[in-house]
Amino acid sequence: MTIKELSKYHSIKIEIEKLNANLKELDNTSIGSQNLTGMPHGTGSTESIVESIVIKKSKLENILEKKKAKLLDEQLKIENFLETVEDSTVRIIIRARFIDGKNWHQIGKELNFERTTPYYHLKKYLKGRLEDEKEKSN
Repeated sequence: MTIKELSKYHSIKIEIEKLNANLKELDNTSIGSQNLTGMPHGTGSTESIVESIVIKKSKLENILEKKKAKLLDEQLKIENFLETVEDSTVRIIIRARFIDGKNWHQIGKELNFERTTPYYHLKKYLKGRLEDEKEKSN
Protein backbone atom coordinates (compact mmCIF):
# COMPACT_ATOMS: atom_id res chain seq x y z
CA MET A 1 0.00 0.00 0.00
CA THR A 2 1.29 3.46 -0.85
CA ILE A 3 0.54 6.92 0.49
CA LYS A 4 -1.17 7.66 -2.83
CA GLU A 5 -3.48 4.65 -2.42
CA LEU A 6 -4.20 5.56 1.20
CA SER A 7 -4.96 9.13 0.15
CA LYS A 8 -7.98 7.89 -1.79
CA TYR A 9 -9.79 6.77 1.36
CA HIS A 10 -11.16 10.15 2.43
CA SER A 11 -12.43 10.95 -1.07
CA ILE A 12 -13.94 7.47 -1.36
CA LYS A 13 -15.91 8.08 1.84
CA ILE A 14 -17.19 11.40 0.53
CA GLU A 15 -18.06 9.94 -2.87
CA ILE A 16 -19.98 7.05 -1.29
CA GLU A 17 -21.97 9.53 0.82
CA LYS A 18 -22.79 11.54 -2.31
CA LEU A 19 -23.81 8.40 -4.22
CA ASN A 20 -26.08 7.40 -1.34
CA ALA A 21 -27.67 10.87 -1.44
CA ASN A 22 -28.12 10.61 -5.23
CA LEU A 23 -29.70 7.17 -4.90
CA LYS A 24 -32.03 8.41 -2.17
CA GLU A 25 -32.97 11.40 -4.32
CA LEU A 26 -33.68 9.11 -7.27
CA ASP A 27 -35.78 6.90 -5.05
CA ASN A 28 -37.91 9.91 -4.08
CA THR A 29 -38.30 11.13 -7.68
CA SER A 30 -41.84 11.53 -8.91
CA ILE A 31 -43.66 13.21 -11.77
CA GLY A 32 -46.71 15.09 -10.66
CA SER A 33 -48.59 12.75 -8.37
CA GLN A 34 -47.09 9.59 -9.90
CA ASN A 35 -44.25 8.03 -7.96
CA LEU A 36 -41.56 6.49 -10.18
CA THR A 37 -40.96 3.33 -8.20
CA GLY A 38 -42.82 0.99 -10.53
CA MET A 39 -44.26 0.74 -14.01
CA PRO A 40 -46.99 3.32 -14.61
CA HIS A 41 -50.58 2.39 -15.30
CA GLY A 42 -52.66 4.40 -17.69
CA THR A 43 -53.06 5.19 -21.35
CA GLY A 44 -51.77 7.65 -23.89
CA SER A 45 -48.48 9.42 -24.46
CA THR A 46 -48.05 10.28 -20.78
CA GLU A 47 -47.61 6.58 -20.09
CA SER A 48 -44.75 6.26 -22.60
CA ILE A 49 -43.02 9.37 -21.23
CA VAL A 50 -43.28 8.15 -17.63
CA GLU A 51 -42.22 4.65 -18.70
CA SER A 52 -39.17 6.13 -20.44
CA ILE A 53 -38.26 8.09 -17.30
CA VAL A 54 -38.67 4.98 -15.12
CA ILE A 55 -36.33 3.03 -17.41
CA LYS A 56 -33.73 5.82 -17.39
CA LYS A 57 -34.02 6.11 -13.61
CA SER A 58 -33.47 2.37 -13.27
CA LYS A 59 -30.38 2.48 -15.51
CA LEU A 60 -28.96 5.41 -13.55
CA GLU A 61 -29.58 3.59 -10.26
CA ASN A 62 -27.70 0.56 -11.60
CA ILE A 63 -24.74 2.71 -12.67
CA LEU A 64 -24.62 4.44 -9.28
CA GLU A 65 -24.90 1.11 -7.43
CA LYS A 66 -22.02 -0.37 -9.47
CA LYS A 67 -19.88 2.72 -8.78
CA LYS A 68 -20.74 2.48 -5.08
CA ALA A 69 -19.79 -1.22 -5.02
CA LYS A 70 -16.44 -0.44 -6.65
CA LEU A 71 -15.73 2.30 -4.11
CA LEU A 72 -16.69 0.00 -1.24
CA ASP A 73 -14.21 -2.58 -2.60
CA GLU A 74 -11.45 0.06 -2.55
CA GLN A 75 -12.44 1.14 0.94
CA LEU A 76 -12.38 -2.49 2.11
CA LYS A 77 -8.92 -2.99 0.60
CA ILE A 78 -7.59 -0.06 2.64
CA GLU A 79 -9.34 -1.25 5.82
CA ASN A 80 -7.89 -4.75 5.31
CA PHE A 81 -4.43 -3.22 4.94
CA LEU A 82 -4.95 -1.22 8.12
CA GLU A 83 -5.79 -4.45 9.97
CA THR A 84 -2.31 -5.78 9.10
CA VAL A 85 -0.43 -2.75 10.49
CA GLU A 86 1.21 -3.85 13.72
CA ASP A 87 2.61 -0.44 14.68
CA SER A 88 -0.09 1.41 16.66
CA THR A 89 1.45 4.83 15.92
CA VAL A 90 1.27 4.13 12.19
CA ARG A 91 -2.36 3.02 12.54
CA ILE A 92 -3.16 6.26 14.36
CA ILE A 93 -1.40 8.27 11.65
CA ILE A 94 -3.22 6.45 8.85
CA ARG A 95 -6.63 6.85 10.50
CA ALA A 96 -6.05 10.51 11.34
CA ARG A 97 -4.71 11.47 7.92
CA PHE A 98 -6.56 9.31 5.44
CA ILE A 99 -9.80 8.44 7.21
CA ASP A 100 -10.42 11.53 9.34
CA GLY A 101 -8.82 13.91 6.82
CA LYS A 102 -6.56 15.71 9.31
CA ASN A 103 -3.48 17.57 8.13
CA TRP A 104 0.07 16.62 9.12
CA HIS A 105 0.32 19.52 11.58
CA GLN A 106 -2.81 18.35 13.48
CA ILE A 107 -1.53 14.77 13.59
CA GLY A 108 1.89 15.86 14.81
CA LYS A 109 0.28 17.93 17.55
CA GLU A 110 -1.90 15.00 18.68
CA LEU A 111 1.10 12.67 18.84
CA ASN A 112 3.46 15.26 20.31
CA PHE A 113 5.63 15.19 17.18
CA GLU A 114 6.89 17.90 14.93
CA ARG A 115 4.64 18.62 11.95
CA THR A 116 6.65 16.50 9.48
CA THR A 117 7.42 13.56 11.80
CA PRO A 118 4.16 11.64 11.22
CA TYR A 119 4.65 11.82 7.45
CA TYR A 120 8.20 10.51 7.62
CA HIS A 121 7.22 7.87 10.18
CA LEU A 122 4.50 6.59 7.83
CA LYS A 123 6.75 6.80 4.77
CA LYS A 124 9.47 4.79 6.54
CA TYR A 125 6.96 2.15 7.63
CA LEU A 126 5.48 1.76 4.14
CA LYS A 127 8.93 1.58 2.56
CA GLY A 128 9.92 -1.16 5.02
CA ARG A 129 6.76 -3.15 4.20
CA LEU A 130 7.41 -2.79 0.49
CA GLU A 131 10.97 -4.07 0.93
CA ASP A 132 9.69 -6.99 3.04
CA GLU A 133 7.18 -7.90 0.32
CA LYS A 134 9.89 -7.79 -2.34
CA GLU A 135 12.09 -10.12 -0.27
CA LYS A 136 9.23 -12.57 0.23
CA SER A 137 8.48 -12.67 -3.50
CA ASN A 138 12.13 -13.48 -4.36
